[in-house]
Amino acid sequence: MEETQSHETSPQFAPAPRRKINKRFIYAVIAILVVVLLFVGFNFLNSKKGADLNSDINTSSESSPEITATETPFPTEEETPTPTEEPSPTPSDTPTPKPTSNPVDKTTGLDRSKLSVTIQNGSGEAGVAGKGSDFLKTFGYNVTATGNADNFDFENVTIKIKSTKSTYLSLLKNDLEEEYTVDASTSDLESGFSSDALVIIGK
Repeated sequence: MEETQSHETSPQFAPAPRRKINKRFIYAVIAILVVVLLFVGFNFLNSKKGADLNSDINTSSESSPEITATETPFPTEEETPTPTEEPSPTPSDTPTPKPTSNPVDKTTGLDRSKLSVTIQNGSGEAGVAGKGSDFLKTFGYNVTATGNADNFDFENVTIKIKSTKSTYLSLLKNDLEEEYTVDASTSDLESGFSSDALVIIGK
């Protein structure tokens, strides 16, 4: 007897065919999601701005005072005060500012307003350059700038003037000596400097 071999084959299942997802479909879904997100975000931001605007309007309307009609007051007679003499100040009570003089020097004929001057603080004390500026302006000088010097080690006043304006050196020195002690005065200011003269006020 021959044994028959029975070939029992277990049924093999073929794998389910994969469905191909169309790439166009995926791109369309992504595009729709992006558009929806942009729309939602835009509306959210606009609604927030609208709420801020409404709160600003409410705040400003609450803070503005309401105007109500009131009765118009009728004028009444008032007593006129009798004039009284006020005491005039004595010269020692009120300091008199020094008037600005004619910028043209009587002796030399030089016009101080034609000389541009930079004043620098070389002492380190606050307000020194401003005080010097005010002082020179009373003579009619054209003070174009004030500031601090490179260092605060200067003693008294140093004057530097451009060689093209050297005729003003003695006049500027004499004017400054009415208020300050001038230690050095030279006509070697570099030609590229922003003004015609440099005055450094030290300690």
